[in-house]
Amino acid sequence: MQISLEEETQGIITADPGLDPELFQRQFCEMIGLPESVPVAKAVEQLIGDWYPAIPENQEPINFILAQVASHNPRSMLESQLLVQMLICHRLCMRMMKKASNETWPENIDKYTNTAMKLSRGFKSGMESLAKYRRDGKQYLYIERINVEKDGQAVIGNVSREGVQ
Repeated sequence: MQISLEEETQGIITADPGLDPELFQRQFCEMIGLPESVPVAKAVEQLIGDWYPAIPENQEPINFILAQVASHNPRSMLESQLLVQMLICHRLCMRMMKKASNETWPENIDKYTNTAMKLSRGFKSGMESLAKYRRDGKQYLYIERINVEKDGQAVIGNVSREGVQ
């Protein structure tokens, strides 16, 4: 599903003119993890913000960002916003690394590399925040392998420390 931008109406329409607008609204909101009451134009404006204004010239990058967000199956607007932030952070990080690789002055190389590293840490932090949000803040411990030697004892099943003094 792609969106098209109309210059004269400053609105968003579907790429398929035969698609029912209400169906598009429902599919778009489901894809991005929004309630159906949120207008598509407002959702795109909220997600993309000033990074890519909703004008016809930006239709391709907006569709790319929305496709990237949709590929991660967001369950809410908050997840969608975090995913967009991470995408933008990654893009800026790569831009700074390219500038650093083309630079000849050591001071500028350091400046661009430091900025790229800060953006990289921001991306990593976003990944951790998204994972924590999707787990509802719960932590899980997965045990891959257990060896029990001769005369050893093992407990199999759910083990809880509740009630232990």
